[in-house]
Amino acid sequence: MILQENINLIKICFLLFALFWISDASAFYFNDTGLFDIPTAYIMSNGNFNFGAKIEVQNEKRKSLVIGTDFGLLNFAEIGFKGIKKDNKDYLMSDIKVILSREEGLLPAFAIGVDNVGEGKGVPDYELSYFAVISKRLNLPVIHILNTHIGIGNKRYMSDESIGKYLHGIFIGLGKEFILTHNDLRLQFLSELKSNNLNFGIKCLMKSGLMLNLALEGTNNGFKETRYHIAVGFTNTELMKEIAQSVELAKQAVRIANEERSEKNSPVGKE
Repeated sequence: MILQENINLIKICFLLFALFWISDASAFYFNDTGLFDIPTAYIMSNGNFNFGAKIEVQNEKRKSLVIGTDFGLLNFAEIGFKGIKKDNKDYLMSDIKVILSREEGLLPAFAIGVDNVGEGKGVPDYELSYFAVISKRLNLPVIHILNTHIGIGNKRYMSDESIGKYLHGIFIGLGKEFILTHNDLRLQFLSELKSNNLNFGIKCLMKSGLMLNLALEGTNNGFKETRYHIAVGFTNTELMKEIAQSVELAKQAVRIANEERSEKNSPVGKE
């Protein structure tokens, strides 16, 4: 039943990709463990993956189209591949992120990585770039858990315009998650500051693994040049969680059965 439901969702995703292409829209990427346009120090677990299409619209014109996939590797790295169509040209690139320390107690998570390995030289937003980032979940009064991220990078993380002149490659992000238990829906509200861009967005993750992400990007001195972003995709993260829980329950059942069998076979049990 779950498998058939996921197959239907995959078909829906591919249909949406085709509609985006026909409608002359464009794309930008929301990473499963990232925010909107900046990375975080978190990575996907080994065996987890996501894929999706990313749409960017400015002045009702196509800016670019990106279709990509990311996956976790051995619980210490995350690797992504993306195909980009921009200005009637096609590019193929990859991203790599490695976690150096995990969040524990008061210590934040710390990761380093590289974006746009491949054919993006000279293309705005797709230049080969290096970054380092730390992430920490804070438990604050009233708003409770808030995900915070701060990092530094070069190339695509830098700008000589507006506030970018003062940031010198520093980027900042915030994320607040809400879980709607009635509909099994996770909502995460995002905000981030990168170079001369101030972005706001929302990520929606259904229990089935279907993702829908929306964002508003303000560039060039505020929101004088506004871009709208839509991304759809699929991730197996929720499915892997269910499998892990089922395996754990099975182990507990076997352990309890073995304990009961041992008690019956013991001398005390026989008496």
